[in-house]
Amino acid sequence: MDGQRPERFDLSLIRDALEHNTDHTLGFFFNTDFAVLHGPGTSLFNYFFNRRVPLIINDYRMGLVVQGEICGRINLIERHITAGTMAFIGPGTIVEPISISPDMQIKGVALFNDLPFTVGRVPALFNGSVRDFRMQVEPSQQTIILQFIESLWLMVHASPFCREAFDCQVAALMHYYNHLFSLDAERKVSPSHVTDIFNRFIQLVNGHVRQEHKLGYYADRMCLTQRYLGSVVRQVSGATAKEWIDRALVTEAKVVLKHSNKSVAQIADELHFPSPSFFSKYFRRLTGFTPAEYRLGK
Repeated sequence: MDGQRPERFDLSLIRDALEHNTDHTLGFFFNTDFAVLHGPGTSLFNYFFNRRVPLIINDYRMGLVVQGEICGRINLIERHITAGTMAFIGPGTIVEPISISPDMQIKGVALFNDLPFTVGRVPALFNGSVRDFRMQVEPSQQTIILQFIESLWLMVHASPFCREAFDCQVAALMHYYNHLFSLDAERKVSPSHVTDIFNRFIQLVNGHVRQEHKLGYYADRMCLTQRYLGSVVRQVSGATAKEWIDRALVTEAKVVLKHSNKSVAQIADELHFPSPSFFSKYFRRLTGFTPAEYRLGK
């Protein structure tokens, strides 16, 4: 996947996917503000997973996996999501598809524009502090989520469409997601010390890799020695800390190359490389392409 350019998983990409989709029983409704996935969605998801291109999500997605399973990297971490999982994805998330089962079904909602809340009333899960979240939910909780989505599906097909009622129902679903998120946080056993260190390291890398490429920076921020931090990261993940930093940095570079007209020199400067030639060699070593080749899709 290193040679693939990331794409924004936005309205234009959804339209493209629907044009290539031959399953007319998809059960999918969307407009410029929101989308509701009510049917199996298998063809739509197969389209994205078969292309195996990293996807950038800059809006809010809530879903429930009804059956089947999905495997992919979400914000650098590999996730295996099975039936009965409620999932939340927020702005700034990068999803790298790996595999999808042929029986996969998911129902959910996407919000492309403003959230249906007044200032000060946004649930914690949607205030920007959480980029992605997932958890297994009880059958009774699954039923509640599915009833919310069923109501939204009926609303968008009612004539005339009542946007105010739809927004209230979306807000209620978001509050319910936030409720389950809060319950999960309260009952979770605190992670082991090494797992906590790894999670903090990944969070720091996601937030600072554009400016900081050295393990020493992250070790200092965490008040740990480089040797200890490196051993913990390898122990928990099986990969070195440098590999995680490189993976995040290359992903940032791909995003800028794909979604801007900035020169290689500008990108190298923004990502704090000592020179454009150093950046180009680094990028080619990790992806097999020069930045120019990658931008042109060669």
